[in-house]
Amino acid sequence: MSPSVEPLPIQKLDTLLAQALGNNDLRIKHLEWKPLTAPGENFGSVMLAITVTLTRSSNKTETLNLVAKLPPTSAYLLDLFNSPVTFKKELQFYEMMAKEFINLQIENGLNEKDLSSLVPKFIGGRIGLKNPREFDEQAVIILENLKFSGYSTEDRIFGLDRKHTEFAIDNLAKLHALIIALRTKKPQLYERIAAEVSVEVSNETTEKCVNDMVKKTQSDFESIEEIKPYMDRINRTIERNGQTMKNPEKLEEPWPTLIHNDFWVNNMMFRHNEKGEPVDMKMVDFQLCLCDYGMKDLIFFLISSANKEILDNNLDDMFELYYSCFIKMLKKLNVDTERFSKQKFDEILNRCGLQKFTQCVMMVQVIQAPKRNSSESKSVEGSDVFMNVSDNEIYRQKLTHTVTLFDKRGWLLK
Repeated sequence: MSPSVEPLPIQKLDTLLAQALGNNDLRIKHLEWKPLTAPGENFGSVMLAITVTLTRSSNKTETLNLVAKLPPTSAYLLDLFNSPVTFKKELQFYEMMAKEFINLQIENGLNEKDLSSLVPKFIGGRIGLKNPREFDEQAVIILENLKFSGYSTEDRIFGLDRKHTEFAIDNLAKLHALIIALRTKKPQLYERIAAEVSVEVSNETTEKCVNDMVKKTQSDFESIEEIKPYMDRINRTIERNGQTMKNPEKLEEPWPTLIHNDFWVNNMMFRHNEKGEPVDMKMVDFQLCLCDYGMKDLIFFLISSANKEILDNNLDDMFELYYSCFIKMLKKLNVDTERFSKQKFDEILNRCGLQKFTQCVMMVQVIQAPKRNSSESKSVEGSDVFMNVSDNEIYRQKLTHTVTLFDKRGWLLK
């Protein structure tokens, strides 16, 4: 896609860049921009790729390749994604929480080459232009453009192979362990950051959309012959999960962490070696973070993003890998791991399995939506935000496979 000839829709870009680069007589000499994501691949925001050529006090010219995340232009999507809240959450995560991850590792003696950054480099951001504490249409988050460092997104339709799945699990376990370590070692600092990062984002529009998507999934279940024997248990499980959402259980210490809450293929990027093997991974899109059990991220990731072979033959191996990586990272951060027993991990994992059923089946209609038919987000004005994929055979196969998998694990109510 060619760079846009229209003016950049971000005002005062230089002041945003100065947050990371310092003022130092910073001057933008040239910039080009274009949409970053294909239509329909990102409803919750407008994503731009920006190339900026600038000089600073040394008069040395440098070029930056950046990604800018802006609020959606549709009034419906602004409300659906509760953008005033989600932008503030995500900005706080990149600006504060991710920085503390690095500090924590250094303070606990990790070598620079062993540090896990987990997320793209944060350049700058704001909630609003008129008032830095009030959301407006000039809210923006600017990050490094990972594509220029060789990172790419994998195929959401067919899912990840074993190497990519294991790589993602290792990084997810590190994320959860880092947050627990921060909560344990610096509780006041953690509470101050988490107070904004873990804010609930749901509103009436969100709840209606989710309910509509759940009902749509239940209707699609009814039309699939192989699923009909499970319908009573499916409906009971969904009803039970709805009640749990209204009256959430008290989380057991010391397991609560900050979960990504939307950890699937589109929200991670991999860098590969010459053999095509993953050597690094970055996580993106932290607008839905919540305080909860890390196992919920793990289950949703595997069901949504691992390929069928892994789900059929290696699921227990993946759970074991997560636990092993989680404990290993806690030990590196000098956190006492005696309280994190494998027995308790398995117990909580199985409770979370039942609770994640609704999200796992509901999101199939988003993840398996055909790429060629996705509508542009600017045209979306109602609860038809996601495609009708009922007749898509891959979608129907994924729904069937997910139900049988949950049944096999005992994660459907009897």
